[in-house]
Amino acid sequence: MRFTKKDLEIFEVPGFADRMQLIADTIHPKLVKLGELLQPQLSRLVSHQLYPQIAQHLRRTVNPPEETWVAFSPDEHAYKTHVHFALCVGAIGVQARVTAKQECKDRKIFGQNLITNAEKLKDLKGNKEMGDYNKRDAEGKPAAITEWGLFLVDSGKRLKETQTATLDVGINLPLSGDLSSHAIQALSKLVPFYKISGNTQFNPLRF
Repeated sequence: MRFTKKDLEIFEVPGFADRMQLIADTIHPKLVKLGELLQPQLSRLVSHQLYPQIAQHLRRTVNPPEETWVAFSPDEHAYKTHVHFALCVGAIGVQARVTAKQECKDRKIFGQNLITNAEKLKDLKGNKEMGDYNKRDAEGKPAAITEWGLFLVDSGKRLKETQTATLDVGINLPLSGDLSSHAIQALSKLVPFYKISGNTQFNPLRF
């Protein structure tokens, strides 16, 4: 299971209807299969059930999405209200990410836990591979995170104090080889962020 350069070119197709149709016909079926493959492995990594959910982009009616994804949430019916994992596909490639959107109900708890655990998180294996997908260059590529301690504390403060603040950290995946294998390896490196997410009804706060 993998995505090709031709798949990524779909996100350069102009026009809302045309791009959305291609995403639905070509990208989403692959994400559904990947979600099914990754769900049991990822659930074991966090010690509770996660549910794969395909992005619907229902709020969009004019501008086509620049990327789409399968999210993995502890809530069977929603993912935006929780810190969640996502396997994202767009013009710049495929990424494994951990995300807190502005709708996240545990944003303040997550923010405080980022600050409290900054010393532990700043030296995690895999940090050098991660980028900040909230900050992108002209090509859409993420900003490098060079000062992890500062990044974590600043992100935590913004999540606590600013209603619209978000966190979106991820690892870019190679297109060649077994994508599900690449994805679970990358997602496992993001698990420590999820485990301090504030999803306390599903998971205790521990590494």
